[in-house]
Amino acid sequence: MRKVFVVILTMVIVSLFAETIELNTIFGPEDLSYYIERNQKFYDQTGVRVNITVVPYGRDQNIKLIASMLAGGEQYDIFIIDCVEVPLYVENGWVLPIDEWLTEDLKQDAIPFALDGMAYQGRWYGLPWVSEWKSFVYNREMIKKAGYDEFPKTWDGVVELAKKLQDAGIVKYASAWSWAQKESLVCDFVAILSSFGGRFFDENLNPVFNDERGVQALQFMIDMIYKHQIVNPASLGWTETEVYKAIFNNDIAFGMMWGIPLVDLDNPEISKGVGQWEIGLMPSVDGEHPYTVSGPMGWAISYGTKHPKEAFEYIKFLAGPEGALDAALKAGIVPGWKSVWENPEFKNTVRGLDKMYEQAMYIVHRPRVPWYLEFSNALQEELHKALTRQKSPKAALDAAAQAALKIKAEYEKGRKK
Repeated sequence: MRKVFVVILTMVIVSLFAETIELNTIFGPEDLSYYIERNQKFYDQTGVRVNITVVPYGRDQNIKLIASMLAGGEQYDIFIIDCVEVPLYVENGWVLPIDEWLTEDLKQDAIPFALDGMAYQGRWYGLPWVSEWKSFVYNREMIKKAGYDEFPKTWDGVVELAKKLQDAGIVKYASAWSWAQKESLVCDFVAILSSFGGRFFDENLNPVFNDERGVQALQFMIDMIYKHQIVNPASLGWTETEVYKAIFNNDIAFGMMWGIPLVDLDNPEISKGVGQWEIGLMPSVDGEHPYTVSGPMGWAISYGTKHPKEAFEYIKFLAGPEGALDAALKAGIVPGWKSVWENPEFKNTVRGLDKMYEQAMYIVHRPRVPWYLEFSNALQEELHKALTRQKSPKAALDAAAQAALKIKAEYEKGRKK
């Protein structure tokens, strides 16, 4: 009997040691083959298996993630998080801080905005992934026909150039923007507000975007449509999809694009301006505030994971500097690490990366508040009312500011229950 017990105990111990650790994650179908390849390599190196739940759209991912968090957070160990979601997830206790594993070398190597996008109230909650921003692009050949060798640094200079382009018949409209009543409108307003030296909230999260600079920024957007007539008025119903189409067709001379724009702009299968487009710094009111808007994501760890150490090893493998270089080269995923941007292997893949890297030092986030999604909806509505001249810029921004205070108060009241 004792012999049988020893044999059984030995088998149990062996099975425990032989048990394969599994991590679960969830995301959409984009770059799926790349993730499968990397997950296999991670398994070969560590013996840890990573299972993927594939969902068709980002909204489906968020619904499933939040349901998992409300049920204990064990269903998905690791997940991709948008920078605007970090405060919400942290305030609800859904995401693990990674400070204990985040070395000083990693902190120093990260492009500031990319790592900051994964931070909240002094702690870090993920590693940068798809660390993109909106780049300002312009058609070099078009502006040359208008007598320009370089793109203007100030908004006044941009207006002057745009009018020359249109007066010469080079383009009907010099530019187009994604100003439909969508998140894309908020992104563009963040960039333009920052280029006027404005900001959204003070240190106590009280709105300040309705101050003089905010009004000037929104008035400039309106003037580009109606006074100067240098923006295609269809922009009021456009998202990035339509703007990109106008850029690819050489219908406009300048605009903004996410990701690494020149990859697609130099692709003859989709672009009529191969070799003509360049990356420029974002213009600003005085030429001294060339800020654009960020859109970084990151890999984060669920509070309910039973394998936090292995989870961090995976996100470091995938999204750390070495993994980010591999992802940039094989999948075109924008890296958030200085060492990758300075690596010749990456720098030589696409032209214009040097100017993109310069822009990376002038980037601002959308508001970092746990009630961002509700606020964004209110801001979209008020911005669009101003752009369609239903309200004055000041009235629209004041209404958005009041909405922000109400949403903030309701959120804080709910937290106290």
